[in-house]
Amino acid sequence: MQHQPTYYVAIIIPTLNEEHFITRCLESVLGQTYPTEKTDIMVVDGNSTDNTCAIVRALGKNHPNIRLLSNPKRYQSIAFNIGVAASDSQYIIRMDAHATYDQQYVEHCVDLLANHPEYGNVGGVWDIRPQNSSLIARANALLNQLKFGIGGAAFRMGATAQAVDTVPFGAFRRQVVEQVGGMREDLARGEDNEYNARIRKAGYTIWLDPAIRSTYYARATWSSSCKQMYSNGVSIGNLVYIDRNAIGLRHLVPLAFVLALTLSLIAACFTSYGWYAFGVIAGAYTLAAIVADIDACCKHGWEYVLILPPLFFSVHVSYGIGTLIGLVRK
Repeated sequence: MQHQPTYYVAIIIPTLNEEHFITRCLESVLGQTYPTEKTDIMVVDGNSTDNTCAIVRALGKNHPNIRLLSNPKRYQSIAFNIGVAASDSQYIIRMDAHATYDQQYVEHCVDLLANHPEYGNVGGVWDIRPQNSSLIARANALLNQLKFGIGGAAFRMGATAQAVDTVPFGAFRRQVVEQVGGMREDLARGEDNEYNARIRKAGYTIWLDPAIRSTYYARATWSSSCKQMYSNGVSIGNLVYIDRNAIGLRHLVPLAFVLALTLSLIAACFTSYGWYAFGVIAGAYTLAAIVADIDACCKHGWEYVLILPPLFFSVHVSYGIGTLIGLVRK
């Protein structure tokens, strides 16, 4: 039996029906300044029904370090664990098929991990772009960049180098992964939040460096954006019971908003004070949304002026309801 070559870096890319993104993702990985022959590129597929697997196999014919692995249970956390188990690489980078990566992405990750043993996970910032030229696709991309839109995570805001609670597409030393264990396979989403909390508990720093850059393609439709936010909210509700250190105050703001709005409406059925409370809450939110809308339009264009406020509201409510459902179900 031929011995599997030893690579220095394992790149794990979970996929499920990613035929529209996987080619550009893999091309950006193959175009890294870090030597390609030192990277083990594993696409861990969750039973795609489109052409994802055929595309990966075709690319693998010309690039023997591209491997296609199977993930019947589909969860991204399981895909990560499958990739870790299938590799003996010193460094492990979890990537996403919905993104492309700056040419020095891998090189920067490896350099930071090699020179800073105190770092348990390193990552960078997103350049968020729309999937197409439609107004809603562009609005969704803008939404992901706004603090009022989807929170103030440092990797979305283009922050300076700093210690953070989470980074996208993390890079790890194998010894850290072996120390803290694999990702929780019972989490459909939010596995990275829980994993980073575990890494911090082990005494390591989660480090964000803006030199590590990737381009992320936001959801293209209104419904897909709301669905994504609902699923993210459910994961936060689950994490409240699993590890409260895995979530921050910003994750619970949509839940507080939904509860306050709902409870004030219920109270309004019995007392006029309920209508007063509802008016104050709705009015304060509307004012904040308008201010955020005007600020965004001044910077990015006035074509978003009518679409951003209802988009704000729908994704915030979707996230808040998802969090509530996660809490109740758990």
